[in-house]
Amino acid sequence: MGSIYDIFNIGKHGMMAQQKAIQVTAHNLANVNTKGYSRQEVIFEEGMPLNSGPGQSGTGVNAVAIQRKYDSFLEGQLTDSRETLGNLDVQKNAVSKIEDLFYDSSGTGINELLSQFFNSMHDLSANPAGTAERSSIIFRADALSDTINSVYSSLEQVQKDMNSQVRQAVTDINNIASQIASINVEINRAEVNGQNANDFRDMRGRLLNELAEKIDIQYFEDNSGQITVIAGGMATIVEKGNSWALDTKSDPDNYGYYDVVYSPDSNNLLNLTDSISNGRIKGFLTIRDSETGDAMDELDRLAASIASEVNQAHRAGYGLDGSTGTSLFSPSFEVGDVLSQDVGSIRALSTNTGTGNLTITIDDPSALKYNNYDLTFSGGNYTLVNKSTNASSTGVYSDPSSFTFEGLSVTISGSFATGDKYSISAHKNTAKDIRVAIGTSETDKIAAATAATDNRGDNRNSLAIAQLQDELTIDGNSSFGSYYGSIVGRIGVKAQSINNQYAAQEFSSEQLSNMRESVSGVSIDEEMANLMKYQHAYEASARLLSIGDELMQTLLDILR
Repeated sequence: MGSIYDIFNIGKHGMMAQQKAIQVTAHNLANVNTKGYSRQEVIFEEGMPLNSGPGQSGTGVNAVAIQRKYDSFLEGQLTDSRETLGNLDVQKNAVSKIEDLFYDSSGTGINELLSQFFNSMHDLSANPAGTAERSSIIFRADALSDTINSVYSSLEQVQKDMNSQVRQAVTDINNIASQIASINVEINRAEVNGQNANDFRDMRGRLLNELAEKIDIQYFEDNSGQITVIAGGMATIVEKGNSWALDTKSDPDNYGYYDVVYSPDSNNLLNLTDSISNGRIKGFLTIRDSETGDAMDELDRLAASIASEVNQAHRAGYGLDGSTGTSLFSPSFEVGDVLSQDVGSIRALSTNTGTGNLTITIDDPSALKYNNYDLTFSGGNYTLVNKSTNASSTGVYSDPSSFTFEGLSVTISGSFATGDKYSISAHKNTAKDIRVAIGTSETDKIAAATAATDNRGDNRNSLAIAQLQDELTIDGNSSFGSYYGSIVGRIGVKAQSINNQYAAQEFSSEQLSNMRESVSGVSIDEEMANLMKYQHAYEASARLLSIGDELMQTLLDILR
């Protein structure tokens, strides 16, 4: 009698196991297009055998687990790849925009307008008293300065856009971290009771991938199945069911742009900006602080060089009205001009604690190099560092002290504390502010002559200005045109480099995704084959119940 009951039991367990397998297969098929889904499979084990003559007899099959097909090492590589891809994607798109700003495809770019301006000076030299030629100079100078202003403003807008994206990225990171913490709790709740939280783990994996695209992360799983996530190299943003938010804080020493900060407790605030190494937020920071900053500085140097060199030559000449010492462009870069803190030419570090005063004037316009400098104080000394060359000089401070360097005269007075720091730039914001200083009704002020009187046929000064086009006026190495070409070339090389890096990383990421698909992806053909296999097994188990019933009926008939 017992052996017939065993047949019923084997059939019942077989049907239950195959039904579970059919259910899991259906779940796989339903999620064939679900991003980040990991294929699941039922793990079967034979039942515990029974001792009976002539030997042990089996008790059928049990579905003991639903296993998620997953390779943790491969997933880690994919996470790293997404970090880099997110970073490069931001840089690729932004540098392309910057490149477009400098690329002269329509004949209305800075380089072409530079040529037109100097050509108008050549035209004036052919007819020094010509009203049309003089008007053309003002028109061409105005077009050149307007275009420089426009490119600079566009660079500023890119910088502002990147800054806004930093804040949005922080918001996104915080939202994702909160979701991961919630899923940690669900995974622990399921797995502490012996279940496999496969779908929750897939959800968490997708969120980790989204997070990695935003910022560089490290994560590890504890014995409870919950993960701890560290972002930006030092910020624990998820631990078990808890999450901590990143934040942004305006940095007064970086034009008020956002730093990324993290507060692990009420007593500490950590600045993550420099420790963030990857992800889209790193791309935003790199474009904001480096790429656009470099391009703006180079454009400032070009604008300052044009204004300074042209103005020096123009001030030496005479207009038809006998005027002299007139600048064609503003700012003028004349002897005695004071560098202003209002436009950023002098910036005091926000952490300065001293009460000293710093005054900088232009001492020799022809000696200006248009580099950026840092002036720092330590003890009784001050040190000036050229940020372009890293050359430095140190002096002993006494109140007041004065010194000159590269065309600038510096006077410092008052009390300075150790660590006080000032950033100095003679050319800061020149590209933003450059204007034509002579009005359209003041064409007689254009100084074509070198003689004060009887100069209507005197073209010597206009020729001198025109010849500036080809002179090595910038650092003694570059003309205006060649320097602008070097800016375009540098940005082009950068764009090409990032495009190449992005293409290589995208290919690597696709390869890793294909490898993941081979491990964790759902194959419709394979799942349909499994479905038929489990269906036949289910039918066979059901047939066992029918056979058991027939055997039982036969036995009962005998006993009647």
